[in-house]
Amino acid sequence: MILDESQNLTASQLKTIITRCGEGTKLICSGNLAQIDSNYLTPVTSGLTYIVERFKNFEGSATVNLNGVVRSRLASFAEENL
Repeated sequence: MILDESQNLTASQLKTIITRCGEGTKLICSGNLAQIDSNYLTPVTSGLTYIVERFKNFEGSATVNLNGVVRSRLASFAEENL
């Protein structure tokens, strides 16, 4: 299962999703903490930050950090300046 835009979910919402995964489920949570669209979340309080921290010692998990914007120059400029 791919859960995109995870930065916009709370820790509670992610817990609800993850605790319902069945045996053999593979879950990818992707997101960009610089693109949080919620007035109630910050990079520190985002559910994505929460699960990355909580799962860092879980043998079945990994974290991959990608740098840069691959959409367009416009998207890159907007991310840096808006």
